[in-house]
Amino acid sequence: MIHELAETCNGPDEHIPEIYIRPEASSEEVISNYHGEAIPIIDLNKLLSPQSSEEECVKLRSACQYWGFFLLINHGVQDEVIANLKRDIVDFFSQPLDTKKEYTQLPNSLEGYGQGFVFSEDQKLDWADMLYLQVHPSDSRDLRFWPTSPASFRQSIDAYSSETKSLALCLLEFMAKAVGAKPESLLGIFEEQPRGLRMTYYPPCRQSDKVMGLSPHSDVVGLTLLLQINDVQGLQIKKDGRWLSVDSPNGALIVNIGDTLEILSNGKFRSVEHRAVINPNKERISASLFHYPCENMVIRPLPEFVKDGKPRTTASQEKKIKENTRCRNLGIAMAGARSVGSLPVPNVQALAETCNGPDEHIPERYIRPEASSEEVINNYQGSMAIPIIDLNKLLSPQSSEEEVVKLRSACQYWGFFQLINHGVPDEVIANLKRDIVDFFSQPLDTKKEYTQLPNSLEGYGQSFVFSEDQKLEWADMLYLHVHPSDSRDLRFWPTSPASFRHLSLLNRRCLKVGNPLMHTHQRLKAWHLCLFEFMAKAVGAEPESLLGLFEEQPRGLRMAYYPPCRQADKVMGLSPHSDAGGLTLLLQINDMQGLQIKKDGKWLSIDAPNGALIANVGDTLEILSNGTFRSVEHRVMVNPNKERISAALFHYPCENMVISPLPEFVKNGKVKYRSISYLDFMKQIFTQQLDGKSRVETLKLDQ
Repeated sequence: MIHELAETCNGPDEHIPEIYIRPEASSEEVISNYHGEAIPIIDLNKLLSPQSSEEECVKLRSACQYWGFFLLINHGVQDEVIANLKRDIVDFFSQPLDTKKEYTQLPNSLEGYGQGFVFSEDQKLDWADMLYLQVHPSDSRDLRFWPTSPASFRQSIDAYSSETKSLALCLLEFMAKAVGAKPESLLGIFEEQPRGLRMTYYPPCRQSDKVMGLSPHSDVVGLTLLLQINDVQGLQIKKDGRWLSVDSPNGALIVNIGDTLEILSNGKFRSVEHRAVINPNKERISASLFHYPCENMVIRPLPEFVKDGKPRTTASQEKKIKENTRCRNLGIAMAGARSVGSLPVPNVQALAETCNGPDEHIPERYIRPEASSEEVINNYQGSMAIPIIDLNKLLSPQSSEEEVVKLRSACQYWGFFQLINHGVPDEVIANLKRDIVDFFSQPLDTKKEYTQLPNSLEGYGQSFVFSEDQKLEWADMLYLHVHPSDSRDLRFWPTSPASFRHLSLLNRRCLKVGNPLMHTHQRLKAWHLCLFEFMAKAVGAEPESLLGLFEEQPRGLRMAYYPPCRQADKVMGLSPHSDAGGLTLLLQINDMQGLQIKKDGKWLSIDAPNGALIANVGDTLEILSNGTFRSVEHRVMVNPNKERISAALFHYPCENMVISPLPEFVKNGKVKYRSISYLDFMKQIFTQQLDGKSRVETLKLDQ
């Protein structure tokens, strides 16, 4: 950590590590005393007073338009709240390193103690340590990262977050009024939305002209409230091409506009580049409270701010917002699955060994009368057999048209199909099968090293368990986020067997189909994206209509182990449900079948030929296709004599999208499903037990 590093290299003969050396720290002009136009000061009392509000609003608009920063006085946050916060933040950073390291950031998370936005080994580093916490909504707080020492720390943070909540909304309201817009135009976007607090410690450095506390940047958020914790200044903003030092009077807050608000305001408010420099003799400490917008919104100029009909924001600005927001979301949610979790339950593999004797009883929570009460068809004959789609034929100009018709029929009437000649090398599949079997064959204590944590579905355990009296499934699972690669939480990726992490099937980027007519661009395209492309073509839509939603988006792998059960007719391996995502690709790991799908009101057993993949449509794709493609209810049954093992690869859409029927699939003007944000949809799924197709049914509109 920098705090400790600073203590070792602050002697007269000590050298600063090269990775911290920043020539630009002293190469640009800095103005310490800005004569004439000083940084604006906004008085909240005057904004609220009918006698002075109009005049102060003019000052506020000018500050947001020409400076992007202002000092806020008479802000109403109680002195005691601020004093307590300052005391506890100073006390936290004053603790021994080992104590602070108890709250160290985890991989792929910004929360906790460490640094932010470090993405490469040779990247220049900032001369600072930070503690970042998600403070609102309160149920998003990950208390693993909230220090318990000093004892009052959590209470001080909570009080400050509560006190500043109405303050930020008040400022947004007056900002809207300042340009003649309705207050609701901004309030509706930021009210009750996420807030994060970054507490930063900048150690002194004798050679302060060689290091940088915080690299030049603009904030990605809507609004930032900065509180200076001690009396050492260091903030600089860019004004007229030069750096201006900002001195914060005791008790004032420094407020600045973020990139999101610049775009929403169509450039009427400006996000401004700023940085933090280091003092040679004394540490600087600050606390920045970031106000984020609604997570699932599309950031674009609001109509109230586009009065001349000319949006002023660029694609590069919007891309910057998207990239920075994604970085923040990595630590908060991953397709909804990282913000929720499942209650711990007994290991089923171990349980099965104790209750498989002739006189043993299965615990009541696993007894499922419906397992044997519904009709099951084991051999579906004739034209009603589950469709088989040949990827070779889809790719061949001679057979593609006919195979596309079969693909449409499979997605429309079955929601399931078997995929053969898919191009995944036999060696890749064999290695994957071997390593998954080896993982589940290990002692329970070894597998438990990867146990799910509270509020997470990742790891070893079960999912969708939300109450103590809920019926349980006869299965154990290991669930991993596999794409994008920087979202992988390697705490849950087994190191035994040694080759497990090299699951190359997960990110297969190249088709190796033995078709000489396959074009080069098709060879380079991931095979799962080929299916989306041909599904779109099957209904006469542009391939990009689906590709753009799923390309480079999250994927998760669920490996499930279903132990044998002598009383198999009394238990259920996986409850009836439909998948939430866009597309699922299922690989049967051993030769034990068990998958059943609902067809014409009856359960149909599915036998997967060796080497084939089973593909099925998810709820998201059903909604996007306006019901043209169907997600189908399915379940897993247990064998009385032998375990079943499978691996399901889930393909999720873009996290921040609103799920609604795509225009390309609404050709008769009849929209069949109401819209819902994808994050809301996933939260519903991951906070309820599996229940058939109830989720998607609630979104259907009356026709």
